[in-house]
Amino acid sequence: MGFETITLSNTLIRGGNRALDFFLRVNPGEILNAGTPIDKYENPAGEMMKASKFLLADAVNPDTGLVDYRWLRASDTYARFREITRQLSTYGTSELGHGPALMAFWINLYNALIIDAVVHFDIQGSIMNRPGIFRQAAYNVGGMRFSADEIEHGLLRRNRPNPVVHMRTFAANDPRLSLMVDHLDPRIHFSLVCGARSCPPIAFYDHEHLDRQLDQAAAAFINGGGVDYLAESNTLQLSKIFQWYLADFGGLPAVFELIQRHVIDQEVRNILESGEFRVRYMQYDWKVNSSV
Repeated sequence: MGFETITLSNTLIRGGNRALDFFLRVNPGEILNAGTPIDKYENPAGEMMKASKFLLADAVNPDTGLVDYRWLRASDTYARFREITRQLSTYGTSELGHGPALMAFWINLYNALIIDAVVHFDIQGSIMNRPGIFRQAAYNVGGMRFSADEIEHGLLRRNRPNPVVHMRTFAANDPRLSLMVDHLDPRIHFSLVCGARSCPPIAFYDHEHLDRQLDQAAAAFINGGGVDYLAESNTLQLSKIFQWYLADFGGLPAVFELIQRHVIDQEVRNILESGEFRVRYMQYDWKVNSSV
């Protein structure tokens, strides 16, 4: 690819993102962790991870995966979390780690950011009542703005096109690309929680056990409603996540292999082995994953 082609591509990506922000009424200067930190920590990234862990542990029902946003809004846990998020702007990029540590950091931060955004914007009913939320919800990390969309598509998916707008998140010379993970692991799609009821259940991810936890997340999603078989029509129903990110999984054969590896239902295992079935994608439930 020549210099002129790269320059044109970068211009189109930036222009497309500006147009999308304008359409969705996104203020590119807005962040949820604005303000000067009160406390200073020797290991702010570690403090952020602990704060995210406590936030998820206190606010999320471990049996249902639903969030008690009403309780959270007035809790000391949330106030503490909000204070520590201000530390994100002071991070040096080396503090975020590499490999599994970097991936776990971005997964946990994404999930905490979405919870923060639902509270901050007081979203009721459906996440889609505020269609720009995934670009409006953003933190300053290391002096750079990262929205939920940018964390997911730019960093965790390694700048692959957003499946909805079919456009890359970052231009090739964007400095934020230096903080993307070193490989795309499709199991991240079972760990990222967009605040809707059809999302996977929320969990905290520890870099020392990340591979095992991502396998557990895949199994929990597949056996918890992400896959269903309708015998009367011989139809395997799959979550929309498998359709939106089909290329990330490596195509339908790879999806079936993944399901086969984790599914408990023997009937599903049998029809996958037979190879004779229809595939249909379920409707996505965008209602807020609130417990009240």
